[in-house]
Amino acid sequence: MLWLLLLQVLASCLWLGHSEVVTSFEKCPQFFYEETTPNDALKPNNPAQICQRYKNQYHYATLYDRDSRIPIYSAYIYQPGNSSRPKVWLIEPQRFVSGMRDVRRNSE
Repeated sequence: MLWLLLLQVLASCLWLGHSEVVTSFEKCPQFFYEETTPNDALKPNNPAQICQRYKNQYHYATLYDRDSRIPIYSAYIYQPGNSSRPKVWLIEPQRFVSGMRDVRRNSE
């Protein structure tokens, strides 16, 4: 039974997006204007520079403040599509609050 649980957890990790905490945005400079990151004016005391990827392709870069536990900024390239907006919101399950049930219900 334990092996089945471990196999299920391992298999679910294969489909998740991944992020890398890096020392600089060297792995994902394409998201910044002329591949130049903002100056240190916005840099917190304890930063984490994160290159976020999904299906082995980088999608955006985030500067995160570890002390305040908030993102300072995220950089990405907007690519408009011709698809319609999804009716269901995707949320982080560990951040789900009771008030979100009403928002989700109203979006359907």
